[in-house]
Amino acid sequence: MKNIRDIRKQLGLAIDVLAYKAGVSVRHLVLWERYGLPPRNRNTIEKIAKVLGMSADELLALTTNDSSTVDGGVSEE
Repeated sequence: MKNIRDIRKQLGLAIDVLAYKAGVSVRHLVLWERYGLPPRNRNTIEKIAKVLGMSADELLALTTNDSSTVDGGVSEE
């Protein structure tokens, strides 16, 4: 399992630069990097993935063991 920090550092991006380019808070990235907690909002994940040059699904596959935890049990009713 690869950490989002590893991917970010490979691209030479500081955490605050990635957050700025993706239009997300640094807190989202810190929670994902340090604790393995990806954002619940799919749109946020897509923004981060776009800056990292991959799809949201690719990013989730690289950084989590079970991508089903991303939805946080929220149903689409």
